[in-house]
Amino acid sequence: MFSMIFKMTGVTVLYVLLTILIWKRTHGKPVTMTVRIAIGLIYGLCAILSTHFGVNYEHMMLNVRDMGPLSAGLFFDPAAGIIAGLIGGVERYIAGTYWGVGSYTRIACSVSTCLAGFVAAGMNIFLFKRKKPSAVYALFMGAVMEVFHMYVVFITHREDMNMAFYVVRTSAPPMIVFTGLGMIASSIALLICAGEWRNPFGKRQKEKTPVSERFQSWLFFVTASILILNQIFSFSVQTQTSRQGAQNTLYTISGDIRRTYEKLNQTEENTCALAGERLRMETQAIADIIEHSESARDSGDSFLDRMRSIFNLVAVTIVDREGDAITGSGESPVYSGLLSEVLEGSEESKAVTLSSTRVAAGARCGDGMVQAVVDKDQFAGPLHFDELNELLSYFHVGSSGTFDIIRDSGVITVGDHKDARLSQEDRRRMESHPEDTCFEERMFGERSFCLYDRLDSSTMLLVRLPRTEVYADRAVQSYESVFAAIILFAVLYVLISLLVQGIVVNDLELVNASLGRITQGNLNEVVSVRNSSEFASLSDDINQTVDVLKGYIAAAEKRIEQELEFARSIQESVLPKNFNLPRDDVEIYALMNPAKEVGGDFYDFFFVDQDKLALVIADVSGKGIPAAMFMMRAKTAIRQLTETGSSPSEVLYRANGILCEGNDAEMFVTVWLGIIDLITGKMQCANAGHEYPVLRHPGEDYEYIRDKHGLPLGVMEGIIYKGYELQVEKGDRLFVYTDGVPEAINTAEEQYGPDRLLQVLNTVRDDALMDALPAVRRDIASFVGGAGQFDDITLLGFVYRGEQL
Repeated sequence: MFSMIFKMTGVTVLYVLLTILIWKRTHGKPVTMTVRIAIGLIYGLCAILSTHFGVNYEHMMLNVRDMGPLSAGLFFDPAAGIIAGLIGGVERYIAGTYWGVGSYTRIACSVSTCLAGFVAAGMNIFLFKRKKPSAVYALFMGAVMEVFHMYVVFITHREDMNMAFYVVRTSAPPMIVFTGLGMIASSIALLICAGEWRNPFGKRQKEKTPVSERFQSWLFFVTASILILNQIFSFSVQTQTSRQGAQNTLYTISGDIRRTYEKLNQTEENTCALAGERLRMETQAIADIIEHSESARDSGDSFLDRMRSIFNLVAVTIVDREGDAITGSGESPVYSGLLSEVLEGSEESKAVTLSSTRVAAGARCGDGMVQAVVDKDQFAGPLHFDELNELLSYFHVGSSGTFDIIRDSGVITVGDHKDARLSQEDRRRMESHPEDTCFEERMFGERSFCLYDRLDSSTMLLVRLPRTEVYADRAVQSYESVFAAIILFAVLYVLISLLVQGIVVNDLELVNASLGRITQGNLNEVVSVRNSSEFASLSDDINQTVDVLKGYIAAAEKRIEQELEFARSIQESVLPKNFNLPRDDVEIYALMNPAKEVGGDFYDFFFVDQDKLALVIADVSGKGIPAAMFMMRAKTAIRQLTETGSSPSEVLYRANGILCEGNDAEMFVTVWLGIIDLITGKMQCANAGHEYPVLRHPGEDYEYIRDKHGLPLGVMEGIIYKGYELQVEKGDRLFVYTDGVPEAINTAEEQYGPDRLLQVLNTVRDDALMDALPAVRRDIASFVGGAGQFDDITLLGFVYRGEQL
């Protein structure tokens, strides 16, 4: 194969170099009739040389003959392509008919080469407008022509499809690949030489992409997808048909073999009866020898060993009148119940069938008896399987399938592998499947469809049909249908492209240009393409649609603005705004500035009982309406649970369970919750992933309380939150906030940070909360500057005065 690839590459490179050389000699010069004929003759000669000096591979002569007329017609002149195609095609037919050069494919090759010249000429004139084709089109043309070449091989050899398939299977891949690669290489080389090369993988702006290219791309994608899906469906149907045919064959052969086997078994039963009678006589003879020969009685076990060997017995045993074994050779139980007549003396001897594989006999001997056991196969087996082998010699499983009758020992007694032994691995594979069921496995070193069944308790049947034979017809049909689909696709693609280019593209480009400006936001653009009634109607419809759209946009903006304003008013209404509590031992104040019209932050404060005040601050993931809705749910749950008198850690645990339920959007909320006893100053707290609170004692600076965080609420069910306790003294100040404060970013992409927050808090540490919190907010706004607010900012301050007047 490597030699073939190397030689085909060399021939293809020579074609490309010849094309570059001719282009350089003719570029910029008038294309006269003499030049056309000369180019046609040169490429026609190349096609002839390809016929006689192809690459020998698997008894086939591979070539890239069709590159000659294709290159002449696509890259130079239509007339040159026709001339090259006729020269190469006619000579190929003559060489195949009279000189015996590739006579089997002479029609397919000659037709393909002639047609290549005409197709190249037509594409040059009508599709490419006498311009050089792109690399993609060149590849497409080269590959499709070789597909047509192979398809004609099938068409012209319907009477010998096996040979045709062998030729196509061997020749198609290299000839299609190298002809396509040769054409794309020639196209790229000429475009580079002419300075017209454009990287097809480079990113292009949509407004700069011609509508014809976009249409052709979609046409290619849709048509190719339909054909591929059709081929997949056809292939699956062919596969199922082949599998069903194989199963029917296996079941039929298996049934015929079983019926033959069963008929022989009837004969074997008679043979087994004879075997029992023979064993009875042999047992009687052993008993007579024992009774009349003193040496036999004295020799004991050695005598029985000799008798067992002489008569080929499984076991021979001397039994007393009670039915117990006295001595014996071989291991076998005493069948006193089956042979009771012999022990009792009512019969001198008797034979009985023990199983499908064993026969036993007893003969009267003194007060007891002699018992012998024999394998039935010793008598019936050889006769049975020899006769079966002769009867089944006319059975055939397809053309290359096999059948085998296998004993439990693994020895194949009848069939295509007679006298061989089934390997342990093959037996394991076979018996891993149910009996009388078709399966696919590697048996005897070949992937096959198999049917395994038991003929009796000791005999198995394996019928096998190689996978290659099962799918032989499918392979031929698949190749042929794929080639037909590709040719059909190429014809449809070219015809539709020509129609669209000539009828639609020009006006569509004008419409697309106006639509491009509209989609960029210029709703004042007016589409005015009126070269046909359809485009005039399309222009009017687009203009009318744009006008309606502008009205809808204005109405939608107004409606959204009203809805957001309404949502904002609802959100603000649920946050406590009355900071004048009905007692003078505490001071509290809060601010919230959402990043959007509505936000996900919230704060809350309320009395759990007469002397216990709860403080809550939280931050919901996300922003906007979804965050606000989740915020309402979280706020309600936390407040209701807190009012039950539970500890902060228990409240967070139960609230987490509520928020996890039905949380398909996977939102979460960080929460800090503190409940202070205003009499003692003890504050119980819990933190679910929220920012550290800040505490200040009188005469000192603010400091962070590095409390232990749990996971935010809504992340995972069953989270246990650890609470902690703060002893708040008279004059202490507590400040809590959301992450929009330390994570505020300025135009230099610097964060506000926790240190700046402490610094500004300490500058207003003695101010009233209603003055201190706005000062913090102004400092954040000053830091952010023109960067804008990207997250909600919420602040909550608390002062404990420690006494109730």
